[in-house]
Amino acid sequence: MRWHRLAAAVLAAVLGGASLAAQAPPAGLAAGSYRCSSYNVSGAGGSCANFSRLMLSADGTYQYSSTTGEWTIIGGRLYLSASELWGPGLVLGRDTVRFEYDYSGRHMTVTWVCAECGTFAPAPGASPGGASVGVTLTLQFRESIDGVAGYVIVPATAARTYGHNAPLPPGAVMGQAWETSRTSVRLATNRDNRLPTGRRYVVFLSWPRESIPVAILDLPSVTTDYTATLDATLDGASVLARAGRQ
Repeated sequence: MRWHRLAAAVLAAVLGGASLAAQAPPAGLAAGSYRCSSYNVSGAGGSCANFSRLMLSADGTYQYSSTTGEWTIIGGRLYLSASELWGPGLVLGRDTVRFEYDYSGRHMTVTWVCAECGTFAPAPGASPGGASVGVTLTLQFRESIDGVAGYVIVPATAARTYGHNAPLPPGAVMGQAWETSRTSVRLATNRDNRLPTGRRYVVFLSWPRESIPVAILDLPSVTTDYTATLDATLDGASVLARAGRQ
């Protein structure tokens, strides 16, 4: 029996056959517009550029590209009734879900983050009404870098408590990173994950099995998108130690 048929059977038992569309949105994951934030193919980073938005509606229905169906949460996993490829997604937080599945002999890991669920609010202490800008960073390492899948930029005040694939702290953003050389990585935020200015952040790079703090971003109080080159290191402990110094 396919996983989505099993999910449907469980739902029928719980809801007495009532349509999901008539129910409140399932607990554990916010309804909203979800964007692909990281895409990993058998341990190598991939591009999210061609992924459509995953729309989870508050009435219990969903849409991905031309596919529509019903969604629900069972045992901390997201089930999409019309999807036979992705399987159940692991709910990582109120605004984050990760799918892992095999396709054409390769293992796919795709993480989705809600772009319109109020997640990307200014970090604690940010000035009300302060500017938020897009950020483009080039990270320069002394050592070789390989297999980077994505990035997470976390307010410095929350950096010590952030862990691999954990729910994003308030004010944090995530996305895809590109290796531009053996010692250089480039990343860019977009209109859905802008950063409040005038604050200190820690930049994490993510691999399939770990996330490492690699650089400190002191974002000045600017009103336009910000571009910078930062010295970076795989010595995460030293980065966190420096992040606490003002």
